[in-house]
Amino acid sequence: MKNLIADLESGLQGQLSALADEIRSAETSLITTKEGYLKVQGALEILDVLKKRIQDDNAVALSVAGVE
Repeated sequence: MKNLIADLESGLQGQLSALADEIRSAETSLITTKEGYLKVQGALEILDVLKKRIQDDNAVALSVAGVE
């Protein structure tokens, strides 16, 4: 009976360790994915600023040229 309990405990400890490893791996993957997402989001925000600046510059150029 003691052997059965020891085997069960050992098996559960192994499962616990494996699940902890899976959690660490998943967290690492999530962090990497989140960093990539934030970089792309930042790039899109910069692109929006540049597009607005180009539109504003074009509007000023047309205004100076007398075309509105």
